[in-house]
Amino acid sequence: MIKFDKEGETPLDDISDLIPKITTRSELDSEEAKNIAKAFFKYLLVPEETKKIEFNEPFLRQLHVDMLSNVWTWAGTYRTTQTSIGVEANKIQHKLYQLMDDLKTWTEFWDYKETATKLHHILVLIHPFPNGNGRWARLVTDIWLASHGHDTLDWGNDNLVDINDDRSEYIKALKEADKGNMDRLEMFMFPKE
Repeated sequence: MIKFDKEGETPLDDISDLIPKITTRSELDSEEAKNIAKAFFKYLLVPEETKKIEFNEPFLRQLHVDMLSNVWTWAGTYRTTQTSIGVEANKIQHKLYQLMDDLKTWTEFWDYKETATKLHHILVLIHPFPNGNGRWARLVTDIWLASHGHDTLDWGNDNLVDINDDRSEYIKALKEADKGNMDRLEMFMFPKE
C-alpha cells in the first residue's frame, strides 16, 4: 500500500486507478515525474508555440491529462468528493472559468509577479483534481509566465514533492495566501527579483 502522508498532500483513498503496476511511493513519484516532464517539454520547449496557448478551462484540464495520463486513469477528470482543501466539487468548473476570466484582467492591469502569484494560489485553492494539484498549478503558472515572455520559476532549490525546507516554506506561504497575505508566496516564487 502506498502511503500519502506529506504535509499539504491530498491523500488518496483508492489507488486502483493506477495504470502501471506500482507498489511503492518512489515508483509512483518516478512514473509521475516522467509523465510530467513530457508535459513540461510539450508546452515549454518551443517559445513561439507557448505564446499561442489560450488559457481557458479546456486547456487546464488537458494539461492535467498530459501530465498524468500515463499514470492515472482519472487524469484530467475533476474530483467528485470533498478534500481537505479545495472548493466544493460541484463548483470546480465554474471557479476555473471564473479564474481564467479574471486572469485576462490581471494580465492587462497587474504586474506579472502579482498575477502569477495570484494565479498559482487560486489554482491550488480550487484543487480540482484527485491528485497532482500542486504540480499542475506550478506548471500552469510556469506556462503562463513563459507565454508572456518571462522566465519559468525554480520553485525553491529543492524538489517540492519531497519533504524538505523548500516544501515547508511553500506550504506556509500558501497558508498565508489563504488568509489574504500574498507577500510570502510571491517572495517564494520570485526570490531573486
